[in-house]
Amino acid sequence: MKIFRNILAILSFSIITLLLSIYLYAFFAPVDLYAKKNNITIYDANESVMYESNFKHAMKWTSLDQIPKKIQDTFLCVEDKHFFYHPGFNPIRILKSGLTNLIHGKIIQGGSTITQQYAKNLFLTNEQSISRKIKEFIYSTQLEMHYDKSTILEGYLNTVYFGHGVYGINSASHFFFDKEMKDLNNAEIAMLVGIPNGPSLYSPLINEHHAKNRQSLILSCMEKNNLISKQEKQEALNFQLNLSSDIRQSPSINGYYIDAVLSELDSLSIDMNQPLEIHTNYNSSVQSILDNSIKSNISLDHELECAAIIVQPFSSNVLAIAGGKDYTLSQYNRAILSKRQVASTIKPLLYYCALENGFSPSTQFLSQKTSFQLANNETYSPTNYNDNYANKNISMIHAIATSDNIYAVKTHLFLGIQTLHDALQKFDIPVNNPLPSDALGSIPMSLLELSRIYTTFASEGLYQKPSFISSVRSNDKIIYKHQSSPKQLCSRDNTLILSQMLTSPFDNKNAGHTFPSMYGYHCNPKVSVKTGTSNWDSLEIGYTPEYVVGVWVGFDDNRHLDANYYHYAKEIFCTTFNDLYKTKPSIWYQPSNQLIEVKVDPITGNPNTDGSIYWFNKNTEIKKNS
Repeated sequence: MKIFRNILAILSFSIITLLLSIYLYAFFAPVDLYAKKNNITIYDANESVMYESNFKHAMKWTSLDQIPKKIQDTFLCVEDKHFFYHPGFNPIRILKSGLTNLIHGKIIQGGSTITQQYAKNLFLTNEQSISRKIKEFIYSTQLEMHYDKSTILEGYLNTVYFGHGVYGINSASHFFFDKEMKDLNNAEIAMLVGIPNGPSLYSPLINEHHAKNRQSLILSCMEKNNLISKQEKQEALNFQLNLSSDIRQSPSINGYYIDAVLSELDSLSIDMNQPLEIHTNYNSSVQSILDNSIKSNISLDHELECAAIIVQPFSSNVLAIAGGKDYTLSQYNRAILSKRQVASTIKPLLYYCALENGFSPSTQFLSQKTSFQLANNETYSPTNYNDNYANKNISMIHAIATSDNIYAVKTHLFLGIQTLHDALQKFDIPVNNPLPSDALGSIPMSLLELSRIYTTFASEGLYQKPSFISSVRSNDKIIYKHQSSPKQLCSRDNTLILSQMLTSPFDNKNAGHTFPSMYGYHCNPKVSVKTGTSNWDSLEIGYTPEYVVGVWVGFDDNRHLDANYYHYAKEIFCTTFNDLYKTKPSIWYQPSNQLIEVKVDPITGNPNTDGSIYWFNKNTEIKKNS
């Protein structure tokens, strides 16, 4: 017993010493709250403000005396009822939550006070780790040592996250109910206070059932703490919420773009300790079209994820981006950060290389089940989708239309596998040793990287990396300006020939042993397109002279993607292009003086008066090749 008391005494002394040391450090190391306010302003392409940083996030600051007392008290009774009495942390709450998590074997309950949550909002991320919790604890002691409770509560209520890119109770009131805070009723207050515990779970715009259950729990807490009567609680439970009908202005629509801008800003090595005005290429109407296209085709409740990007040819300006279905559900930007195998979307680059090496749209290879004997005595046996082969000679046009794998591999081996490898390196895309499977897109790329290739094709061979930022100013002085410096990476004539061939997936005259890949889908403008599917991914990327649109669909955990999911990428792609051209006429490329238009049977590539128009170099002898 004496040993136990000694151990307890030593442990208690150590804990007290540690706490005193932390608070002593906090006393001599104040944190500056106000230096972080209004440091960055981001403008869209029309010079409208799309983001103003305030404690790292886009928000408008509201003083505590403008926030109704009932809202303050409801947050306190739900999140931290001992807020005014603890020194930044609540040991009883920490022990209770720790015991609960230990019993369940996972983190299901947090012990953070409002001060700790505010510290996290200011300085940290949502990472679940011991080191992050230690930093959170230290920051919270610094806040408690140098600011009064009212200042901390005000800061928390302005930085708390409600999902959909919305920060702060004032912004949330307008976003969800289109109301001033003073006009919120008990039902609306309870709904809002319940969201921050899990925005992706309790937002009424995402899951109404869970949101109502959470609202009921908050109302019970309000009644228990004498903020409302039993009758008022029942009235609030029966109240039919009228959510704002205009969620098109949701900050979550541009959340992925803002993150991409801030990431690009980091790469520019600009001093962040100064007011910055960042001018971007963001087009709000284009972004809205992309966002609506995704939401109209994939349910937010489905586990299926997606990413998409829209780039402007010739300038390579990124006009819009979607890193997922909804920024509230996941802030992970799949369009930039996720590298997946690009499957058959690599083939147009392979066929461009073939055109450069003397092939033409009518060049034929035999499409049949084939095992290739490689130089190292290994055998490579690719297959077509569903093991479906023409079992005859087909043209490059038809190979593109039906995404024939045998034709692609034969082209790849004919040119030499180093050819495609070298072409990828010219686009600044990192690649490993060349492989036969490269022809079928075994190379991992992000959607942003893949868009470099297609933007070059759309720009008639001109290449430059896609960009989000056009310029950066500080104190009315330009400190960075994006220099547009396109280089003629690809032959203009061969990119034009390729662009015309990439309309073949929509050409029903390619129907034969199988159907062209976009059979049954329709884009109002004339569009170049290539599909790409694998056991894990579905991609769609294509262009007009005005837009490049890329779409990826799949699962984050890389699980098998059944064929019945492939249509989602196609539908998002077509819906996006149709809406982009809903109110304006489409345009198409014009063949140069070195090109001629020829009607050919797209399956064989041979001239046919009943065929489809494709473009050829005027020096090409158009005849059946073997």
